[in-house]
Amino acid sequence: MAIKLIKTYSPNENSTRLKQQEQDAQTIEDALNKQSSDLDTHENAKIAHSASQISYEGTNVDTALKAVNAYVDNLVIEASKGDSNAEVVAARTNYDGTTDTSLKNRLDRYAQKTDNGQLFKLTTDEGFATSITSGDLNDLTTPGFYYLIPGTDATNPTILNMPIYRTAFLQVIKSNNSSGTLQVFIPYRSSATANDYKNIYYRNFGVGASAWMPWAAVADKATTEAAIAAITSETININKSQLTLTDATASGDTYPIGVTVQTVNDEGKTGFPMTYGFAMTIKYSSGRMAQHFMGAGNNIGYTGGWVRTYYSTTGWSKWHSLFGNNSWCNVSVTNEQLLTQSATQKVKFDRVISDSHSQFNTSNNRFIAKVRGMYMVGTGLYINRKKQYNNVELNLYKNGTRYKVIHQNRQDPNNTAADEFNQGHYASGVTVPLEVGDYIEMFIFVGAGQDLTITANSGWYNYFDIYRIGDIPPGI
Repeated sequence: MAIKLIKTYSPNENSTRLKQQEQDAQTIEDALNKQSSDLDTHENAKIAHSASQISYEGTNVDTALKAVNAYVDNLVIEASKGDSNAEVVAARTNYDGTTDTSLKNRLDRYAQKTDNGQLFKLTTDEGFATSITSGDLNDLTTPGFYYLIPGTDATNPTILNMPIYRTAFLQVIKSNNSSGTLQVFIPYRSSATANDYKNIYYRNFGVGASAWMPWAAVADKATTEAAIAAITSETININKSQLTLTDATASGDTYPIGVTVQTVNDEGKTGFPMTYGFAMTIKYSSGRMAQHFMGAGNNIGYTGGWVRTYYSTTGWSKWHSLFGNNSWCNVSVTNEQLLTQSATQKVKFDRVISDSHSQFNTSNNRFIAKVRGMYMVGTGLYINRKKQYNNVELNLYKNGTRYKVIHQNRQDPNNTAADEFNQGHYASGVTVPLEVGDYIEMFIFVGAGQDLTITANSGWYNYFDIYRIGDIPPGI
């Protein structure tokens, strides 16, 4: 290893020279530490050098060992000629080069090692598992093989903390450098039909937590395969090749039995409640089938859930809304509106306060539904009029035709001396079913002989409120 020092220091006693000296000292220290580390590694290595790399009396260890082995082989060959003395002498020589005083001494020494070969007994002297009839498995950390024989009354257990209360084999394995311990619990099966005891359980003692972890189970292969075989295509179908639906009009007969999950990309407007979402089809038979649609998007216009059913002879029902995708708007006026006598005229709501789906058109004062459903409509008008004969009707129109009369007021004042007689006309709670594209407007009828003006008062007085309260009930 080459070490390169600075050697030429600054001629002045300054910080530069001090820094150079510190750098050289650090370089020397690092080199010495590396040499010490390499030496330790070399000394502790089981194989520091190969036999051919070690010199021995003018040759190397590898060549010398081969010569010794050839010598031993030659001795054995000589023994085959009837002279066993040479072989007996060679048999007294150990692999490390030492020689026992007699062959018997060597055989006795190896017999002792064989008899004491199991330095830590994992079983009994006969090789059996150690029987345990009582105690707590939490306290059993000695390595070995055990046979657990609990009492017959599981409500009064004699062996505690078993994964299942059952005769079983237990193996305990101990870590060599910590208190970590593994227990493997194998239930004893008394017959081939005892399927309740096929699983193998295991747990370990967590060193950091200083506690036993919960028992975990490894399922029997046959049990696992039977469970997998029980999962059929009639359970959940996610066919990636047909994952995206684009046509809601496809016959329900094309769907498989079970639960089918698909995404919807309905940019072609082919019958789904929204352009993007998920469809989950549940099919028991061609006469027992339902499809759920859930919107998925990045704004309020993509929330909601719908359901429809299918029957083979009648096809799909209409989508029925279950939740979400509420629609509403609140509009008012900005200018006064002089009302024409003896005429039905549209109320000019030209100020939008809020509109969830941009459904109100102020140019024609019309609400056009973008979400199918049952809507509740409320309206309020504050009208200036003279104290004279009065006949006013407030009507809700749907698709250009009067749908409901919201308010009517006919009056013939007795006192004609007073000039002003202003009155507010308010009503709410009118429900109207709207399909997508249906529109509603507010019209007012004014009888002859009346001077009426809708004021420009704020949205507290003049308003047209429309709110979707749910889907259209079947039969309406």
